[in-house]
Amino acid sequence: MRNRNLTYIIGVFILLLTFELNAQTSEMETNKNRIDRDFVSTSEFNEKIKGQSKTENEINLVLEKNNDSLYSIYVFNKTTDSIKISSQDWHLFLIQEAKNQNGEWKPIEYWKYSWCGNSYLSDKLEPNGILKTESKVYNGNFETQIRFKLLNDDKVYYSNTMSGFVNLSQFDIPKDITDYRTYKRIETRGSSELLKKIIFLEPNGMKEFMEKEKAYLEKMAELRKKNKN
Repeated sequence: MRNRNLTYIIGVFILLLTFELNAQTSEMETNKNRIDRDFVSTSEFNEKIKGQSKTENEINLVLEKNNDSLYSIYVFNKTTDSIKISSQDWHLFLIQEAKNQNGEWKPIEYWKYSWCGNSYLSDKLEPNGILKTESKVYNGNFETQIRFKLLNDDKVYYSNTMSGFVNLSQFDIPKDITDYRTYKRIETRGSSELLKKIIFLEPNGMKEFMEKEKAYLEKMAELRKKNKN
């Protein structure tokens, strides 16, 4: 009886753990990539990355799969000048995309901007320099193609693609996303389309919002001035 109870408890634990793992990938999440501050590229690795440089962009984004839970993404400076690489709390402005049922590239992650000005940093990536970050591998019941999208200096860069699995619900924007006050304000000042541009790292999205925010504040100042008179 005791062994039977133990087996039952273990079975329930495994079931709950499986449910929790599935729940973690059942909806669109924020990207939580982590820059590897200890990464040092070797000359052999540099040559390998150069060999995978198939774009004309100044930055080449190379995607590799470490294991079932982690991707490595390498940012390679292909130019002869140093490039400023922006980050937020040591995270690159990076999201993961996948092809949906219609074969269209769509985001399965979104970006959450920080309120704190001290969160925003930048590093110089020297010519032929390589920066490494790591990001989550998802699991689901829909087989598709995966790629990463990087926003840097209002320019977008895409990685190579890899096969992977996601849940179709990950293509849906979370309904509670505007509970985050920054995103509520963006939607109020602009529109839901502007919010999408910002959370999905489209060029000039934040610039457009700041212009609308400035116009809103000027309008409020004028109204206060009229009310005083």
